[in-house]
Order: sequence, then structure tokens, then C-alpha cells
Amino acid sequence: MKKPDVYLKEYCQRLSDDNLKFLAGRLNQRLSGDVAEVLDFLCNVREIDRWLGSAHSSSDLFDMIDLVHTSVVREYDRRCNNSNAA
Repeated sequence: MKKPDVYLKEYCQRLSDDNLKFLAGRLNQRLSGDVAEVLDFLCNVREIDRWLGSAHSSSDLFDMIDLVHTSVVREYDRRCNNSNAA
């Protein structure tokens, strides 16, 4: 199995702009229900769902969500910077 940061990066690169914006918005705000919506969205990807399911505690799960957030923000910034440079 690949390292989580590797397949998260690959996953984020494959996301449509709308889906990337959805994840970025939910993970930046983390208002009521946002984390649940993100988890529901991510569970459709087998490798990520398996990885999230390996959490041994709620702290582990929230650390994983933070890692997803980092990958989403990096990809969002990359796309925004590339579109501004063009």
C-alpha cells in the first residue's frame, strides 16, 4: 500500500475543480456536519476509505482528516496559482 500522503496527493490531482472546492470549503470551515460530509464524500474511494477505517481512535481519525486537509489545500493553491499565472 502506498503512503497516505502519496495517494491523497494523487486523489486530489484527479478531483474536478468543483469537488476540490467542496472539500476545501468543508475542511477549512469545519462547521456542524462538515466533517461528516467530507467523510461521506471520501468513503467512495476504496483506498482512502480503507485508510480512514484503520484509525484506532478518534484522535487518529482527526489526524487523518488533517492530512486530507493539507493535501486538499496544497492542490487548491497549486491550481489557483497556475490559473492566476496564465
